[in-house]
Amino acid sequence: MHLFFDPQITLDSQSFTFNREESKHLTKVLRKQLGTIVTLTDGKGLQWTGKLSLVTSQKVFAEKIEAKIHPSPKKSIHLIIAPTKSNERMEWMIEKLTELGVSSITPLRCNHSERKVVKTERWRKIAIAALKQSQQFFLPEIHPIISFQEQLKTLRHTSLIAHCHSTSKENLSDYPLKSDEISLWIGPEGDFSTEEIQAATNAGLKSVSLGTQRFRTETAGLLGCHSLFLKQ
Repeated sequence: MHLFFDPQITLDSQSFTFNREESKHLTKVLRKQLGTIVTLTDGKGLQWTGKLSLVTSQKVFAEKIEAKIHPSPKKSIHLIIAPTKSNERMEWMIEKLTELGVSSITPLRCNHSERKVVKTERWRKIAIAALKQSQQFFLPEIHPIISFQEQLKTLRHTSLIAHCHSTSKENLSDYPLKSDEISLWIGPEGDFSTEEIQAATNAGLKSVSLGTQRFRTETAGLLGCHSLFLKQ
C-alpha cells in the first residue's frame, strides 16, 4: 500500500484531487493507472480509501470507496528536546519518532543549547515522509522552538526530565507511570544547567535517568520515548 498525506481530506470527502507534484509522482514514478486503489490520511487517524478515476501527469483524481478513523493511541508521548548542532542527527530522530508514534516534538532552547534556531517546517516534512513510508495514520505535531522558562509555564500532564546531574532521580525504566500522557524533557549535549534542573524541580518535573551510559541527545530522545511506550 502506498500511503498519501493531505491535511485537508476528511471522513466525508467523496473525492480527492492530487496536486500536480503528487500527480506526477503517481504517474511517472509509481506508474498508477485507472482503477488503482489509493489510501490517504490527514495525520489525525483518518484512513481514506479511493479508486483512481482520472489519471494524467498533471492531474490525478480519486473517488471514495470507504473511510474510517483509527482510535487514538493509548499513550500520548510528548518529547521536549534541545536540538543538536547537526541537522541530520535531529532529522534522523524525527523520522524514527514518527515511526514510533510520538504525539508531539518541541525543540527547546536551553542555557547550553548548541542550536537556537530551528526550521520546524523542514522537521514537519521529514515527519510526513516518515508517516507515509511507515504507513502511520497519526502525524506528530511539530512545535516552534521555545525557551526553557516559557516551556515550564505550559505544563499540562506528567512531566519527566532526564539529565546527568548527581541529584536524586529514578531510572526511567523503573519509574511508576500513573498517566498515559507524558512529557519527556531531554537536554543539549552539555546537559541542562544546574539552574534549569532546579527550576524544573520547583515546577514539579520529576528527574529520571536513562541508565549509566551517556547518550547523544537524539539517541536519548529516541530511547526515552521507546522506554515510555514499553511501560504498562
